[in-house]
Amino acid sequence: MDPEIRSRLQQWLREADLAAVLLSSPFNVAWASGHVTGIETGPNPFAGGPTLLLVDAQSATLLYPDCEAPDLAALGLQGLAYASYVPDRSYDPNRSFREKFRELIAGQNDLGVELAGLPADLAPFVAKAIPIDGRIDPLRAVKTAAEIDAIKASLALCDHAQAILPEIVRPGRTELEMWGELRTALESKAGQRLPLLADFVGGPRTGDIGGPPDNRAIQAGEWILADIVPRLGNYWGDICNVAPAGAPAGRYHELRTVASDALDFAISLVKPGAIAGEIDRQVRDFLTTRGYTPYPHHTGHGIGLCYHEAPRIVTGNPAVLAENMIIALEPGVYFPGECGVRMEDVMRVTATGAEVLTQHRHH
Repeated sequence: MDPEIRSRLQQWLREADLAAVLLSSPFNVAWASGHVTGIETGPNPFAGGPTLLLVDAQSATLLYPDCEAPDLAALGLQGLAYASYVPDRSYDPNRSFREKFRELIAGQNDLGVELAGLPADLAPFVAKAIPIDGRIDPLRAVKTAAEIDAIKASLALCDHAQAILPEIVRPGRTELEMWGELRTALESKAGQRLPLLADFVGGPRTGDIGGPPDNRAIQAGEWILADIVPRLGNYWGDICNVAPAGAPAGRYHELRTVASDALDFAISLVKPGAIAGEIDRQVRDFLTTRGYTPYPHHTGHGIGLCYHEAPRIVTGNPAVLAENMIIALEPGVYFPGECGVRMEDVMRVTATGAEVLTQHRHH
């Protein structure tokens, strides 16, 4: 457990006048515990309930299925495991989960609980607890030093993806073929399987913002719009650029230049005290004054344990930027059914501005 996160939670408990807090949001459990849960195959079919974390002034205790046993000593946690994957077909992991849940919260008074992530049948056991849903989330927006290092490691994979794309994107290759090669290269670089999201589209599909790769072959002069989003450990990276198949044609240079200029302008607005919605407005106005219709999506978003989290850089959001928030900014220009370009960098909010953590545009 990150010592800085533990300190923040204990301070929050004192301010909330609570003795302990039970976290059920998978993002908050991962943030507070450091336990990495695999997501490639979806929810664990052998688990009897969600992984939970109880934090008090002295300790943090993880309730987890024994088939996902973490290294508790390395994480600095106590643990309660329940039987999950067993050969007896009649076994009920939900029953074992409920029994351990009652043990976890036994004797707890002045308990705050995230109710949204709990199974409904546990409600009677926490009827006297204080609901705290949404109150922990803001603590995650400002990253610790360890979190920043973890995000940088994911972003290094993103930069690697953009560096090798020009070698992969060639006329006649299908989007799926190129995507498969890129994914293999990233997992080889990471030395492990990676949860990996992407917009990976070529030709006229770039004008429709994004989507998953398909069997369409890219033509000479077209380009791939590649928005690459890998998770390494618990933390996500995010990056977007375009790579042409051969010598780029059409509006490639025009759109790449204006989208890059809009991104540079957006980065210049980042500093502590800046208002998320105001950044969004000014970047859209920047494109309008250049004669382009603003993009039909957000200007940016926070990144960390989730690939889209606070602060969200969207119209009307009053959220205030603070030092050590990590945000992605991604303005684009699109002509539906024809072509489009989106440029994205990730940065840390510093005491005076922005430290850009992605390097792909400079290479």
